[in-house]
Formats: sequence, structure tokens, C-alpha cells
Amino acid sequence: MHVATDTVWEAVQQDSESAFNALFDAYWQPSFAAAYRVLRDKEAAEDVVQEVFLDLWTRRRALAVHNPEAFIRQMVKNQVFTHLARRKPAGHHVAVLENMLLAHSPEDEYLRRELAAHLQGAVAKLPAKCREVFMLRRDEGLSATRIAEQLNLSIRTVENHLYHAMSVLKKQLYTVMLLLIIGQHF
Repeated sequence: MHVATDTVWEAVQQDSESAFNALFDAYWQPSFAAAYRVLRDKEAAEDVVQEVFLDLWTRRRALAVHNPEAFIRQMVKNQVFTHLARRKPAGHHVAVLENMLLAHSPEDEYLRRELAAHLQGAVAKLPAKCREVFMLRRDEGLSATRIAEQLNLSIRTVENHLYHAMSVLKKQLYTVMLLLIIGQHF
């Protein structure tokens, strides 16, 4: 939905509640839909949109907005990112990433390559033995028992290396994953 943006935003900056309500009415639903596509949580999506419009009203005099629709969309995107960054990674994130890895559109292929490059860089930073254990598990699909036998390590040591690798990779890739997930939905 398009609102006569120049005049409406100028009126909002002059404290016009009716102009702000026109913006709210025009952009609440698409903002909610965008937030919900990523968050898959009605209350969280509503909170995100409420925060966006509250912030928009609070900072109305200081903001230089030339395209309210694009500006609100970007605010929603940023607020969704902030919301996701505050909560722990969920199974939904993993499912979205798996879908990205299986998708075949040019955009999806680009995102897949970006994620693979970030993963490769993060794996390269792991300590040598930890990296070796992780790669045997990931690339060759070996069990902890087989890795222990092959490297002459205890099973517990292999499990510790795998746990450490996953912890480090989650921390290093979390922001990248969030950005990719959000980018996929906006």
C-alpha cells in the first residue's frame, strides 16, 4: 500500500497523529507479515512492529525519511535481527539454513556460497586436532568411536573436540546465520 509519503511524513514530523495513524494503517500489516515470516511467533512479530512504530513516533522530528515504506521495512528488519540476536538459536534457524542449502535460485545459490565460505573460514580457525575431529565427523560422517580409533584418542576426548568445535562455530556463525535468514525473508 502506498501513502502520499512526502506530505504524510511532513505532517508526522509536525506531530500529526492522524498522519501517523495513516502510516500505521498502511504499513502495519506488511510489517507484521515480514516480521512473522522470520520469527514464526505472532506475539514476537507484534512486539517488533510495535517497537518500530513507537520508535518512529518518538524520533519523528529527528529522522530524515524520504521513503517511509522503505524506512519502515528496514526498521522492521533491524528490529527482527535484534530480537533474534537476543534469543538462543532455535530449530527454526537450522531448518531455514537447510532449506537455503537445498534451494536452487540464483539468490539462494549466492547465500549458500556465502554461508559455506563463512563456515570454511570458521573451521580453519579451530585448533588443529579439534578441526581434524570435526572434519572427520562432518566430511566423512564417522562416529565418535571410529574417530577415536582412527586418531588413537579416547571417545571422551573426541566428544570434547566435537563439543568445542560446535560451540565455537555457533558463536562465530550466529550473526551470519541471522543475517542470511533475515535476508531470505525480506
